[in-house]
Amino acid sequence: MGETEDRLRVLEDKDEIRELTARYCLAIAAGDVEKIVTLFCPDGAFVTSAGESVGSDELRRFYDRGGTTNKPFVQNHVIEVSGDEAVGRCAVEVRMVSDGEAYTAAGEYVDLLRRVDGRWRFASRDFRPYHRARLSDGWA
Repeated sequence: MGETEDRLRVLEDKDEIRELTARYCLAIAAGDVEKIVTLFCPDGAFVTSAGESVGSDELRRFYDRGGTTNKPFVQNHVIEVSGDEAVGRCAVEVRMVSDGEAYTAAGEYVDLLRRVDGRWRFASRDFRPYHRARLSDGWA
């Protein structure tokens, strides 16, 4: 490929990765566990401070947490593409209701991404929280 084609490919890759993140947020908000799992590589992982879920079966169990409603909103994407792999970071704000109590949280996702069968997927998605607060507590 020539330089122009290479640059265009990177721009298309970054756009697809941003859309992957948007599809993830929409699937989380809809509680669509099967859709969420398809956005990960078959050996993909979701990582939190509480541990990690690796592979489709563990991811399915992790995301099937009845009783909690999460609505994530992402922004500030920074994506570095290198062939069929990429590293991405984005900020996230999450609105949630758990056991009837409303919360807000903020943090960032650090993503390792891989192109699988021509489509970008999460190889790992590491959630790094900044804070979580009950909305009833008000703002300090």
